[in-house]
Amino acid sequence: MRRRIALTALLALALFGFVYAFTLGGDKDAGPGDAAVENLVPGPGSQTVRQAEIGVDLVPEWTALLVVNGIEIPEDQLRRVDAQNQVFFTPGPGKEIEQLDAGMVQVTALIWRPVAGETRQDAQAVRWTFRVV
Repeated sequence: MRRRIALTALLALALFGFVYAFTLGGDKDAGPGDAAVENLVPGPGSQTVRQAEIGVDLVPEWTALLVVNGIEIPEDQLRRVDAQNQVFFTPGPGKEIEQLDAGMVQVTALIWRPVAGETRQDAQAVRWTFRVV
């Protein structure tokens, strides 16, 4: 009887751990702007290299700017693909960030809809993290 109770408790604990692990799966903050995001590069929770391209792919009518580890990337260092509503930054020599440090990197995409009369001051923050190896 004790063995059956212990086994049932152990199975319940394992199930709880499994469910809990799936709730931690995404490192991207949930928020109202999430519906505007089609893809984050690199993906939340992924691993990448020090020179990896960082960016956001948005639904039509949205735009963004990027903040990497608290450093806002200047407009002249962003690569915009306006037809696809994409904004990217690649670290490199002479840029605000020359290479990403090993470890966790936090990116914030400040997103807004200019066609709706919104400006940067109306921006919503979409955050995600990834690891540099």
